[in-house]
Amino acid sequence: TIAKDFSFKFVNAYFACFFVAFVQNNVRVYGADMHCPEWHCMPELTVTLACVFAVQMTVVQTIEVGGPVLKAKTREWKEEQEMRKKMGESFVIVPMSEEEKQSKMEPYDGVFEEYQEMVIQFGYVTLFAAAFPLTASLALLNNCIEIRTDAYKLLQACQRPQHKSCADIGTWGSILDIITTAAILTNCALVGFTSHGLFFYLPDLTPVQRVWVTVMIEHALLLFKVVLETVLNEPPQEAVAAYERRCFLREKVLAECEFLEPEDGDVAFYTDEDEEEG
Repeated sequence: TIAKDFSFKFVNAYFACFFVAFVQNNVRVYGADMHCPEWHCMPELTVTLACVFAVQMTVVQTIEVGGPVLKAKTREWKEEQEMRKKMGESFVIVPMSEEEKQSKMEPYDGVFEEYQEMVIQFGYVTLFAAAFPLTASLALLNNCIEIRTDAYKLLQACQRPQHKSCADIGTWGSILDIITTAAILTNCALVGFTSHGLFFYLPDLTPVQRVWVTVMIEHALLLFKVVLETVLNEPPQEAVAAYERRCFLREKVLAECEFLEPEDGDVAFYTDEDEEEG
């Protein structure tokens, strides 16, 4: 299932960033103290996030485009070698037609990998925005490149996808909502505990007051999220009116089609054009 697979992907993608942000200052590995310089892990988290995001961006793009092309070329080469073994080295192989080349391409696996890639990227942008705000700009650049690489993959590297439709994005919508809520928690924790941001603006805070301020900010942002979702979930009146009008026209057309459909024993309905052709 989508949720189960993404749970493993979530741990694999974000473990390094979560470790640096919330664990590194508080653990000893084999007796060695791994805390950040001056107990301030934000610079190290920024470097970790930038490196992980850059590697994910380049590696995924390369595999996504190069994988299907390499598999198709390998399949063609193996078939050619088998044909030469059967027919002899002197056998002249006729170049394949465009249809035959397309039949050798990898079948399109569907949109699961595409959704997963975008959701993972959304997590990098939102979960650690306080540590590296430039991630949003890098994600925009990546998506501009992604448009062209996906177009090349669909048109040149894979077979034509089969048409499938659905009402919405399903489980991915719930995953995005969970990541959005988690982003509020992680960014508040980054500002309140990982960085020295609160001490910079409020230097007289005690540790207990620091926790209370962080929790108050986090609850205020969660409340704002709930209010915003309640307001935005109401569809615009113009969209509702347009949808109802389309439904009315569709029902009217279907009713006319049922009226023109011949009943048992009736002569089939035909037009003047059918009569002229006859």
